[in-house]
Amino acid sequence: MAVVGFGTAGGVRLGGYASLPDAEVVAVVDPSPDRRARAAELLPGGRVAATLAEVLAPGAGPAVDVVDVCAPPAFHAPLTRAALAAGLHVICEKPVAAHAAEARDLTELARRHGRLLFPAHNYGTSPLMRVLSEAVAPGPGATGLGPPESATFRILRDRHARGVPGYAPDWRRSPELAGGGILLDHGTHCVYMALRLFGRAPERVSCTVSRAGGERSAVDEAARLRLRFGAGTCDIELSWTSGERSNHYAVHGPAGSVRVDDARVTGRAARGEWRRSLVSPSKDQSHLEWFTPMYEDFRRVLADPGRWADPAREIVDTARIVEAAYRSADADGREVPV
Repeated sequence: MAVVGFGTAGGVRLGGYASLPDAEVVAVVDPSPDRRARAAELLPGGRVAATLAEVLAPGAGPAVDVVDVCAPPAFHAPLTRAALAAGLHVICEKPVAAHAAEARDLTELARRHGRLLFPAHNYGTSPLMRVLSEAVAPGPGATGLGPPESATFRILRDRHARGVPGYAPDWRRSPELAGGGILLDHGTHCVYMALRLFGRAPERVSCTVSRAGGERSAVDEAARLRLRFGAGTCDIELSWTSGERSNHYAVHGPAGSVRVDDARVTGRAARGEWRRSLVSPSKDQSHLEWFTPMYEDFRRVLADPGRWADPAREIVDTARIVEAAYRSADADGREVPV
């Protein structure tokens, strides 16, 4: 395996893979000399290179079968294309694609090459997502809320997540590197979580955003959007300027509700009220403890090519929903079809 991009996410991945007996990182790629030097310290005997092409060149070193793309979003598509064209499976950080057309192009390329393109949607296998999913799941072990009728996600931050020194630590505020602001960044997490909870894509979306100084050339630093799933809705509030760091999620069904406020979970259903605690997702931005279940999910999907269409569908649906949200924001919040 090769980790491409050795910033915050790449560092977490390298640490995560080191704890797994069935995974071996043989190469790290990063354009920054400082980051390559750090990778060389942490990967003795492994190959460290400035470009993916160096790692994939014939005779360059140990064979690579999976490329984990952890670079800023502007590089996701070209790195993914290069890896797929070389016959490799790809795990890619969110957002895999900023636009629906690009998402369709990448997933079709993966299909043609017979390779898995897997999104690193780590909130999807997080403890908080398991709580929400179990709340609306049918059958034994479910908490009995029934199918979701409404959901609310509120993600508040006092600033954007910063990258590492040595390579554009504020890349999230660069339109050229990030491709968008908080809506594309953390909004992507919220969108695929909603897709999993409601079990389908929404029909319509409305969205408003605010930008630094009101400048249209600046990335969005706050957003409010509503996804309409027929009669069901998911309201999402995102901010990098709230003065606090907190995560709040709530899902309501015909038989009750469940709410996650950072580390505190409260549920209400026919059996009464219940409470439990989680490790707060607001604790840090790396979420190293979520890596293992995400990787295990990747391994399960990889072993069953009949399931490869599922992550492809989620990649495309997420991109087209976020793209529709930006389209709505450009129309002053008018509701638009997805």
